[in-house]
Amino acid sequence: MTKTQKILSAILTIALGVMLIVLQGEVISIAMTVLGIGCIVLGVMDLVQKRIPPAVVHLVVGIIIIVCGWAIVGAVLYLLAGVLLIAGILLLYEKMKAHVKCTTWYYTLCEYAVPVLCIVIGILLLFNQGNTVNWVFVVSGIVTIVEGGLLFVDAVQTED
Repeated sequence: MTKTQKILSAILTIALGVMLIVLQGEVISIAMTVLGIGCIVLGVMDLVQKRIPPAVVHLVVGIIIIVCGWAIVGAVLYLLAGVLLIAGILLLYEKMKAHVKCTTWYYTLCEYAVPVLCIVIGILLLFNQGNTVNWVFVVSGIVTIVEGGLLFVDAVQTED
């Protein structure tokens, strides 16, 4: 990646973090709407190219996502909880198996914080979606902004 691409990626990561904090649970609804519109656009493109079966599938899926998005959001949150739990457990297992240790206790703590945070957020989403969702999005937004800031510093410090 070029320096410009790295900087752009960092800025987009920070913007995503801000969106997660400001919009909280609405981010999933927005993502579902964008996904639905994307499917409809693909369906129209398939129609233009006279590919009827994929066009019908894309159009129907797009319409269902847009019309029933509110019902799908709950399923997406459960799916996200499962993915976070599995990813967190696998990451933690790999780090423990490799006996990851850093130069200081702080860096070691940071290494293990990501998988543990994934597991905790997954459990909270799985068992308490109504009250937890906003908190999870705020924490995720903060972590994403920090990650974007680190990416930005790295991009600025690296030479092309």
